Amino acid sequence: MTPVDLHLHTTFSDGVLPPEEVVAPAHRRGIRALGLSDHVSGTNPKFLGTPEAVERYLAALDPLPVWRGAEFCWLDDRWRTLPATLLDRFDYRIGSNHAIFLPDGAVLTPWSTRLPPGWEGRPHEAMEHWVDELCRLIRTMPIHIVGHGTAIPPALQIVDPEPEAWWTEAREDRLLDALAERGVALEISNRYRVPHLRLLRKAKARGVRLSLGSDAHRPDQIACLEWAMAQAEAAGLGESDFFRPARPLPNGGAGS
Repeated sequence: MTPVDLHLHTTFSDGVLPPEEVVAPAHRRGIRALGLSDHVSGTNPKFLGTPEAVERYLAALDPLPVWRGAEFCWLDDRWRTLPATLLDRFDYRIGSNHAIFLPDGAVLTPWSTRLPPGWEGRPHEAMEHWVDELCRLIRTMPIHIVGHGTAIPPALQIVDPEPEAWWTEAREDRLLDALAERGVALEISNRYRVPHLRLLRKAKARGVRLSLGSDAHRPDQIACLEWAMAQAEAAGLGESDFFRPARPLPNGGAGS
């Protein structure tokens, strides 16, 4: 199984290295096939918020031996408003649930340490909405990969740390139905340590493809895929189980 890191950030969003300085650390760690996937969003001035910014980003990536990716946020409308001609220039697109709206308008994020007021005694109801929104994301966004999709907010992990307590088999099946229906890959996130093994094994059995992502923002995180690779091997995944961008890795990259 060739390790491929498709989730890396640069100074074009919230990473600390420019694109040309990300490649060498990845190669030193033995990862020679990688894609850069900066945030495209209007919610943060550091992110790629305009067509002109996206054009500059793509131009900066063109000379490099990397795939051109982007990470879009479910609750930000840039994935709806960017011209299709620009969207099509990405080799792949990641969609991530950085936040969801609960039915009363309260916000829940993958980093929420407390449930919103009124939801404190309703953790499984909140999880139902979390899964509903994740499935809507998969069925609605024009993406190839869902990023760190099965991350569980700390507010729920405090109640029960076991992933299977929240990702019941029924919820897993709903997620896998959406992924299979749309042909979207599920990321094995080294940063968030998800998904759990049962879900990965079910994904393989269903023919749902996977991807590897370090979700690196700092030099020490670049191409760190040890946990993700170990999880993939434990689930019995092989080369054919993984998503790969259609375009050959350019400019002498290892995936050419």
